[in-house]
Amino acid sequence: MTKGTLNVTIVEAKHLKDEDFAGKGDPYVKLILDANNSQSTKPKSGDLNPEYNETFTFQIDGQKKLELEVWDKDPVKDDLIGKADIKLDKVFSSGHEEEWIKIKRMAIFTKGEVKLVLKFTPV
Repeated sequence: MTKGTLNVTIVEAKHLKDEDFAGKGDPYVKLILDANNSQSTKPKSGDLNPEYNETFTFQIDGQKKLELEVWDKDPVKDDLIGKADIKLDKVFSSGHEEEWIKIKRMAIFTKGEVKLVLKFTPV
């Protein structure tokens, strides 16, 4: 079972689809390790190619994937723009990965991309 510390930097996103009918979206990124462990960036108002440069730390205890979701912040109910599953086996073996992740809706429609830097330190 893999154990250690995973640092995830959400660098930026590009080509996000506007899910906001009232104007430009306010996208934010949510990372979900498991049911009890998720973290989110701050929303970027009116920017469909936002820069985040926010880093989050997760303690890995056997988890093999990280879920990434991109949401549009709304006053009433946030709208899902798209999501992706990130398999962690590559970063577990290399210790460092930098990649663009395509986010999709209903598994077929690409809704943009998110650039991540992942660093893993085993214990």
